[in-house]
Amino acid sequence: MRALQCEGDGRVTIADLPDPKPRDGEALIRIEASGLCGSERDSLRVGSSWPEGLVGNGGHEACGIVVEPGESRFQPGDRVGLSAIVGCNACVRCAAGQELFCRSGGPQGSSKSGGWHAELVTVDARALRELPAHVDALTGVLVSGDTLGVPARGLRRVPTSVGDRVLVIGLGPVGLAHAAVRTFAGCDVFGVEPSAYRRKLAASLGIDTVSSIDDVTDFRARLVIECSGQPSCIEQALDLADGGGIVLQSGECHTEVRIKPSDTFIRREITYTGSWYYTSEDYPAMLDLAAHGPRLDALCTHDVTADDAQAAIDDFLAGASGKVIVRWS
Repeated sequence: MRALQCEGDGRVTIADLPDPKPRDGEALIRIEASGLCGSERDSLRVGSSWPEGLVGNGGHEACGIVVEPGESRFQPGDRVGLSAIVGCNACVRCAAGQELFCRSGGPQGSSKSGGWHAELVTVDARALRELPAHVDALTGVLVSGDTLGVPARGLRRVPTSVGDRVLVIGLGPVGLAHAAVRTFAGCDVFGVEPSAYRRKLAASLGIDTVSSIDDVTDFRARLVIECSGQPSCIEQALDLADGGGIVLQSGECHTEVRIKPSDTFIRREITYTGSWYYTSEDYPAMLDLAAHGPRLDALCTHDVTADDAQAAIDDFLAGASGKVIVRWS
């Protein structure tokens, strides 16, 4: 089979590798399309971290056709989305469809053959997600991956009302999806994004934007969705939430952030929370959003074959892309 191999410095090659063989509890999937996630920047720049013998890329958003279903309810030929996260399927949280809080070792990655930018992958059979017949491959990637999963779970965790003012900081694909979902829900949405390319993309979706948080210092929002993960932006997000409002952390941040609890949480009664990926209990609402919600394909700016992936990856690393989709069949 063919697969993308991250060589470092933003370069990828197409490697010819043996077809993966599913073991007990695993399914074999022929990938139709895979999506690039912002979290893949490190693997593209420094190279793959997968052990030798596994597919060397960071892909974890994909949909495809079942070849061998393993111990799942699916049949060969079914189109499925793939969840990057599974749980033990036995504890009380997994039984409730809340795999992110699995009590038996925590949530686990579902890939068994390495990254998903490949013609074939093996995954934990519990990772397969049903896709309705009307969902095409591009939408299937968005529906079953981070692009819709993160904002859909965010909407469930922090519901809003029609007319609520929402500020989204950072308009990469997930930030744009947050903005699109909240706009569809009837909110008054505004975005902050330094990239002129992404501001133009947001405008095409009907989202008003500015290039800097400094341009919205007098703005106050019922909900601020922070998607950049930058400590300074998180601090400003807490300042821009209206009294009694909420800041939803969506961008990953692994460094310290300066917060004054008395000023922020006690005096202004700000709620600071987060959401990460999605769970089985979120998935029905995600399918409903895909069917009746905003046009997800509008988030995709690059829809390329594997042979043309390098040019799209160059744009991705330069911040000159929305969602990048790589076709495999």
